Amino acid sequence: MKISRSIRPLFLALLTLALSTLAFAFRAQDSPRAEWIPPVPREKAKTPFAPKPFGGDNIFKGEAEGWLADAIVKVEAGTLKPVEDRFVADYVAQLGKRLAAYSVAPSRQYQFVVLDDDAVNAMCIGGGRVYVNVGMLKAVESEDELACIIAHEIGHDAFGHAPKTVTRQLFWMTGVRKVRTYEEVESALKNLLAAYEKNSFAAVGDNLLGFSRFNELEADRAAFYDAYKTGYNPNAMKTIFKRFEREEKAEAGKDYAMSQFMTLLFGSHPPTPQRETALSWESNFVKMPPKAERHKSAAFDVMKSRVAKL
Repeated sequence: MKISRSIRPLFLALLTLALSTLAFAFRAQDSPRAEWIPPVPREKAKTPFAPKPFGGDNIFKGEAEGWLADAIVKVEAGTLKPVEDRFVADYVAQLGKRLAAYSVAPSRQYQFVVLDDDAVNAMCIGGGRVYVNVGMLKAVESEDELACIIAHEIGHDAFGHAPKTVTRQLFWMTGVRKVRTYEEVESALKNLLAAYEKNSFAAVGDNLLGFSRFNELEADRAAFYDAYKTGYNPNAMKTIFKRFEREEKAEAGKDYAMSQFMTLLFGSHPPTPQRETALSWESNFVKMPPKAERHKSAAFDVMKSRVAKL
């Protein structure tokens, strides 16, 4: 669901990180002028092994997916807020819409929101709602990296990871198999959260089964091909993971190998080296750009200078 590496059940991560979808409270000052020029898309590039969405067990289809996203927002209303900088918000929305147009679900309606939060994180709660923290914008080093991160969240949405996860957890924890109204969805979510609070071992079991780790790898693959088709260098995603890996090694020290093993068993996200290897495999099936090639973007540079002051 998100590209960070926390070890938590996916649904609880959604609830903890959900946010208000109130309209942006933009500052009064005019947005600075810096025209965003996207890279040339690889529209004719062949991507025969790009993943394709499939149905799966999901009780939140059609209008119900919007109910689910609205309910998640309401349960954690006011926890986080959109950033007030109009240029930053508009820039991320433009980039997101461009990536969505070349994704596996170009007809879906997306909403891209920048959150005023310094945590290095991005997430999707379904219903086309993608969120990127200011902390993530501060951490990325190129527009290609940011494109890969947003494409990862678009992948989560296109494959229905949020509604499928809540469908599974509602059945396991409360026996719910059908929702007919928004009110039923909101009530079901509150009951699910209460059930997890009463049974802490359920979260461990959910992670142990590995559904969320599979979802992350699937979103990584979707992001690889989306970024590639849009004109970015998917190698940028591996660059991000390599930074993650260096940070993990520095933090864990001599316990790094054990921490990776525990992540493999209980983590909501796969071990970082596994994600790097999976992306390297996908590189065999497309004509990759030079490893260090990155799209130069004046708008990205302006965005970076502005988020540094937030």
